[in-house]
Amino acid sequence: MTTPLPKEYLAKARSETWVNFSILRHGAFDGFLVTSKNSGTHWMMYMLSVALADSYGIERPKYYSENALRPYIGFPTDKPVYPQLPRLARSHTIPHRLADWDWARRLAGLPNYVLGIRHPMAILASHHAKWEYDIQVSWLDYLKGDPGGARFRCDLYWLARFWNRWGEIEAAYPETILKVQYEETQRNPRATLEAIAAHWGIALTPEAIKAALFAGTKEEMAKKADPDGEPNVLQNRKQSLAELFTGEAMDIYTAHIRTLFRHDLGYDLLTPPA
Repeated sequence: MTTPLPKEYLAKARSETWVNFSILRHGAFDGFLVTSKNSGTHWMMYMLSVALADSYGIERPKYYSENALRPYIGFPTDKPVYPQLPRLARSHTIPHRLADWDWARRLAGLPNYVLGIRHPMAILASHHAKWEYDIQVSWLDYLKGDPGGARFRCDLYWLARFWNRWGEIEAAYPETILKVQYEETQRNPRATLEAIAAHWGIALTPEAIKAALFAGTKEEMAKKADPDGEPNVLQNRKQSLAELFTGEAMDIYTAHIRTLFRHDLGYDLLTPPA
């Protein structure tokens, strides 16, 4: 017997896919970076921004913070800062239903998307460690989540909505989506940068990519912390995933995965990543 989905979850999913028309702005861009939360977004954006700066002969970002990177990969509402750069943007958006239809995609001129993702277990552990001081709930209560989407910036319900919508888009238009798994980027960041450049059709020089890889090491990024930026970006968890996802925690997680997720985006969702 199938477990019914919470009404609050279904209402939130309908609202995100029918009310949020922000995707109509995406046609103004040469490429668009969409990431699930706590998936190495600052790291990826910082490496890309350094590579763009060196390739196009402009100054590098001073910090790796969101605001410092906006002139290179901004929000959809930002105006261009460096006209010589390809116009790129980023968000955590969950796409409107318009993205499912050929006529709407052509009318909006939707760009190629880079979809930055990470294993949900690692996302949840990272998010709780980063924001525990703010949300002030136990690990188990956080895993149970909020079907209506009001309590947490990111939980299993948010991840399910993000995974399912982008899984639908990828299945329908695979040539427009480049999936970038955080784990693969850790193993081979050069290949990730080169794949993103090819997918967006932008020119990054080999020297600029080499410089970006060095700038993107944890040691170098620690020197570029923005004193006015978001706290805990480079936080380190104290417990392993194997320790966190055991007993009742694993039961809660497994039940949510089986009930909510329709797409896996290439992950074994029930096995902790290496």
